[in-house]
Amino acid sequence: MKETVRFGRIAGVEVGANWSLLVLIALVADGLATVVLPELAPGHTSAAYWTAGVVCALLIAGSLLLHELAHSVVALRTGLPVQRITLWMLGGVSLLGGEPATPRTAFWIAASGPLTSFGLGLGSGVGAIVLSAAGTPQLIVMSAWWLGVMNVFLGLFNLLPGIPLDGGRILRAVLWWRTRDPDRAEIAAAKAGRVLGFLIIGLGFAEWLDGRITGLWLVLIGFVIVTSVASESQTARMRMALGTTRVAAVMAPPRVTGYALMSVERFVAEVAPRTRQVVFPVVDLDVHPTGTVSLHRLVRVPPALRASTLLADVQMPLKDVPVAHPDDLLADLVSRMGPGNDELALVIEADHRLVGVVSGYDVARSVQLATLRPVGEEPSPI
Repeated sequence: MKETVRFGRIAGVEVGANWSLLVLIALVADGLATVVLPELAPGHTSAAYWTAGVVCALLIAGSLLLHELAHSVVALRTGLPVQRITLWMLGGVSLLGGEPATPRTAFWIAASGPLTSFGLGLGSGVGAIVLSAAGTPQLIVMSAWWLGVMNVFLGLFNLLPGIPLDGGRILRAVLWWRTRDPDRAEIAAAKAGRVLGFLIIGLGFAEWLDGRITGLWLVLIGFVIVTSVASESQTARMRMALGTTRVAAVMAPPRVTGYALMSVERFVAEVAPRTRQVVFPVVDLDVHPTGTVSLHRLVRVPPALRASTLLADVQMPLKDVPVAHPDDLLADLVSRMGPGNDELALVIEADHRLVGVVSGYDVARSVQLATLRPVGEEPSPI
């Protein structure tokens, strides 16, 4: 899910949102202001309903953020890096920088989100009771009840046993614990997710044919689940094929790099033509990587500004680039790389020196060779 807006860092995690989050907020606010709250708390003005609806919609978005932060905080406490959290129309995504080390860790990372939603639901329910006892206007009381019910529903829905939902990841952790094979456990949980997704799509179509527009929302959710399942199944099979292959076995030396303080004009004239690559590592004078730069980014620099624009000004910063150590599992690195042969990961030693690169082409070639290799045979270094 592409990030449109960045909110900053919360609890050490980069947080952002896709533009579609605004669609969720608008739909929730409209439904509350025009249908739900007038039925639950009649007798208020349209302005009051819309104010309550917008506030509740924003609080639901905040609840989604807390749900994802719970995943991320637990992951960080177990030593697993978290790249970012992205909120969007159907919830949120916590992008972890690797795989949990044990089934127990995987279980608690997955379970922390629904537990947080249940806690928020309970807190909202208690708050509604207190507000009612204090004589607070019914509109505010009903808004608090609605928030509580929706958070509980969010927790329950996420516990459905199928990837990519939290319940699917809990199922994967349990199967991993029983079989001691995380990849086969993920494939099994993905199959459950595929069945779940198609069931939700079927339910959505049934509601839509019955005249309820909310059925289309369920169809969309089911479609997203089925699509995510296909992606995660492919990743699990890729991990099984790569096995214990290390990054060092497939990385190539960084033959052509750019310097952070080099101008775009000089780089385009003197460096880029020397190679066929389209993405380049960018390093400082100590050969410490600062990011990557692509020809696509350089093309967007106006010709008149290329002499005064440095690579450091247009590079993709290191925090947004897939990074690995030579001894890391290749499968872990691949799970952090995007699709396409133009993707480039940097291989960095403990002293922060750049020692190699892994391209999307290298990854595709390694996966294809792994599927042809006899079971149990390790690849030789390239």
